[in-house]
Amino acid sequence: MAERAVTDAAATARLVRVLRMIAVAIAAAAAIFCVVAVFHTLRKAPYPEDPFTEAHRAADLRYELVWLGVSATLIALALFTRSLAWAYAPLCLLGLEAGGHVAHWLVAGGRYHPLPSEVRERFEPHPLLVAVPRPGVHGPFTHTAQHRRLTINEGKAADARRVFVFGGSTTYDAGVGDADTWATQLSRGLGSGFVVENFGMDGYSSVEILVSTLFAFRDAKPACAVFYMGWNDLRSSHLSTLKPDYSDFHLPHQPSNLGLLPLPIESYSVIARLVMSLARPTLPRAEGKISAEYYPRLGAIYLANMDLIVAVARHQGVKPVFVPQVIDHARHATGTSHDWVPLVPYHDVPKVLDRLNEDLGRLAVRLDVPFVDAPLSVDWHADDFVDDGHFNAVGARKFAAALAGPIACHCGP
Repeated sequence: MAERAVTDAAATARLVRVLRMIAVAIAAAAAIFCVVAVFHTLRKAPYPEDPFTEAHRAADLRYELVWLGVSATLIALALFTRSLAWAYAPLCLLGLEAGGHVAHWLVAGGRYHPLPSEVRERFEPHPLLVAVPRPGVHGPFTHTAQHRRLTINEGKAADARRVFVFGGSTTYDAGVGDADTWATQLSRGLGSGFVVENFGMDGYSSVEILVSTLFAFRDAKPACAVFYMGWNDLRSSHLSTLKPDYSDFHLPHQPSNLGLLPLPIESYSVIARLVMSLARPTLPRAEGKISAEYYPRLGAIYLANMDLIVAVARHQGVKPVFVPQVIDHARHATGTSHDWVPLVPYHDVPKVLDRLNEDLGRLAVRLDVPFVDAPLSVDWHADDFVDDGHFNAVGARKFAAALAGPIACHCGP
């Protein structure tokens, strides 16, 4: 019996050693993988078109270093603790995280990347508009206490006339820093007699702008309000169940578009992101037929909203000014993306947007609203944009230069 007990104890000890070495081997493999990922992240070339490229790199590094630390801790626990439970509990966590990456690749169609806090905290929820700019500095973007993108207004006269500019991310100017937005450069070009305030916001369509104009002029009344939009409305083109308030597709996607949904823990665990995504309501898909044709129903909704925006502005003593939307035709001619305007072929988006601009011009004539089409005559190039529609500093300067003369004329005394 004693010999059998000794034999059993020896077998158990060998099994424990084998299990311990298995844990060490798995943790060591995970650590090596994390080290390789860290070197890859450090060597990865930045994306010039992404203003948060360094923030994304830092978020990737934090994630990889956290899990490198978990792997190193697991190795130490497997080697130096008497109970294998202390080693295999974190090993299960490591296995879940590894499996989560596979699941994320299959579900999302790409690698998991944690969302930087600079992106996650740039906007804050709003009960009417989904979100507004959160005051503070967020990477290259500064937001004022009034929840606006900062416009640099220097050397202005005490009695300078105010010009408010409204629109989506192309008015917010998501591709450039504060000193290079077209709103700042327009303020510079208009001289001491005008102050420009930027009410642009990522993703805003004519629906959100209509709501904004109901309240934006009550605290400070500008001489005029410039409306530069259209691309975000086009996002709803050809939806089979298109609602006038865009609540069937565009608005439900806005929290995700603006980075409002992820919790901080989701930047440190792909499993946490997958679990939280399962707990959130399923976002509606863009149901409809892909078409290169102009969608009259979308056009009618857009024009009705613009008509109401004019009525609201004039009711409050503010002169409205329309500016047609400009995007990069060259990039659309060669690209294949369907992300933002899902039911219009990518290379046909400029053509359809041109039709929307033409309809806006006709509405401006009917309502006797200034229609500043000077930007349509500018010789635009691909190197004026950071992507398929957002200006870089050069493009923003050209756009502001095209607007300065007409805006001074229409908004002046």
